[in-house]
Amino acid sequence: MTDEQTFPLFTPTDGIRDRLRAVLALHPRGLFSDVDGTLSAIAPTPAAAVLLPGIADVLTQARASFDMVAAVSGRSAADARRLVGVPGILYIGNHGLEYLNEDDVTIHVRPEAEPWVRAINHVLATVQSPLTERYPGLMVERKGVTASIHLRGVEEPHQAEEAVYQAIVAAASSEGLRVTQGKLVVELRPPLDVDKGVSVESFIQTRALLSAIYLGDDQTDIDAFRTLRRLTAEGACQGIAVAVSHSEAPANLAAEADITLASIEAVPDFLRWLLANTSA
Repeated sequence: MTDEQTFPLFTPTDGIRDRLRAVLALHPRGLFSDVDGTLSAIAPTPAAAVLLPGIADVLTQARASFDMVAAVSGRSAADARRLVGVPGILYIGNHGLEYLNEDDVTIHVRPEAEPWVRAINHVLATVQSPLTERYPGLMVERKGVTASIHLRGVEEPHQAEEAVYQAIVAAASSEGLRVTQGKLVVELRPPLDVDKGVSVESFIQTRALLSAIYLGDDQTDIDAFRTLRRLTAEGACQGIAVAVSHSEAPANLAAEADITLASIEAVPDFLRWLLANTSA
């Protein structure tokens, strides 16, 4: 390990440095990261998002330093792989309802989620036309076992968000679906107890990881933060939750994390610091 290199956007205190190094010393170790708002800046539409400069190279290098590298996203697993574009890492999509293995082209969907695709499509067929007519610029994204209704392109999106949410709740109630809100997005999901935390824990167990670091910026990432805190308390896996701060991050994000990065621009330097402080 070395601290000869400097990383201007991430300079840890002694306490944080020592804790990170202690976790990095444990093998097997895993690196998990959210995508939008963490590896890529928030964009007007999902298709417009691009990775932060240098992120692809850092993730490629991380494959040699970590026993598992995973991108964890609300996007579909295939779309997360399209955006990140790094081969040889795991892509967990739809908030943990599906994944693409490191060297696999087959999307693995949780069997209990598949029956809900019909209900999701039925709700979208009911609400899409009236909502897009009422809110020009609203975009519906069909993601198989989930769906997202994006509001960034709508005039006065914050005012429209609650009305759209209520409309989706009303349409989804008879189908038994779960409706959630994110950063100017309303999501339809199966009513299953599956989230990013559940999915991260399952891979920690199946890969027998002794340590894990998770980066995220959104309410859905707090589920993973809490899972790592619990696993650490239980002695099952030593975890560190890293909050990525920005203007749209939830107010309680930092309180749920072990480390807070001041901005998304600090993410590449944080990852480079990890690589510089890992041993084989």
